[in-house]
Amino acid sequence: MEGVMPKIGFEQVIGQRLAVSHLQNAVRTGRVSQAYLISGEKGAGKMKLALAFAAALLCAQPKQENGGPEPCGECHSCVQIQAGSHPDVVLLTNERAGAATKTGTLGVALARFVQADVSVKPYYGPYKIYIIPNAENLNQQAQNALLKTLEEPPENVMFILATTEPQKLPATILSRCMRLDFKRVPQNILMEGMRQICIDKGVEITESALKLLANCADGSVRDGLSILDQVLASGEKTVDRDNVLEYVGAAGEDFFIDLTELVSLKKVAEALVLLDGVLADGKDVKQLMKDWTAHYRNLMITKFIKNPEDILNMSTENIRRVQEQSMHISLDEINDAIIRLSKTINDARWST
Repeated sequence: MEGVMPKIGFEQVIGQRLAVSHLQNAVRTGRVSQAYLISGEKGAGKMKLALAFAAALLCAQPKQENGGPEPCGECHSCVQIQAGSHPDVVLLTNERAGAATKTGTLGVALARFVQADVSVKPYYGPYKIYIIPNAENLNQQAQNALLKTLEEPPENVMFILATTEPQKLPATILSRCMRLDFKRVPQNILMEGMRQICIDKGVEITESALKLLANCADGSVRDGLSILDQVLASGEKTVDRDNVLEYVGAAGEDFFIDLTELVSLKKVAEALVLLDGVLADGKDVKQLMKDWTAHYRNLMITKFIKNPEDILNMSTENIRRVQEQSMHISLDEINDAIIRLSKTINDARWST
């Protein structure tokens, strides 16, 4: 329904039960830390969790459901958080500090803003909560200011840091944060979440379409929902695999597995037809070659590493499919493909 503000709550965070349970228990017992670090891949729902936690802590009448407590979504505090206007929930960005930067680095102006603002007591909530998205972009001055605040935290002040690269933060900050690590969301959970969205919208979607959406999302909730939104924007009441292919252009992991298989079997004509279809959908040739090279690299990694989950930035299901393909493609063939593609990519720099 148009005009309705996006709902904020723990139930909006898909596939991160452990992190959600930890924060719900903190709200329930009142035993909260003064700093939390939420780390995970882009699109995993880190900011959704941070806002849900803030809303639950400040909610006037939290509900006991879905493992509870859940922010009610109706009290003055919840409505303000949903609108992004709650005075006790501060999203720390350079724009908020009045110093936008083109580099993306969170710097000295932000550090000064924090040092001045933490001394101001909460307006009407029990906590004043600072949320720092992309915390890996804090520069040295901002890190030092944050560390000083964490060492001598004012009463009722809390920090929630969200990051894709926790290793970029100094150990002195990491040691003062309660850390919550997100996992890549399994394909079946993504499919179930998107199936429910379609049911709520009165749309019938096929299993093959759901599977393709989940494969393309590759463990990222945000990417999956973004593609689904594009598909549903057409207004169709029935969605199948072909509908999804129109939006994703068929260049997901499915495409590279199929293309590599055809090349390995020396089915040149079929491979060219597959390529032609993807290029006709507007895919960039140079990016396609880079992604195909990355696929061969993944095949090589799975040749040598039994459990490649920590190295490959992919969902468990896609890793399994890559492993299955690598079992019947020789190392020499993989090496040759990487060399040929790398040379072609280099040559393409000087040719249209």
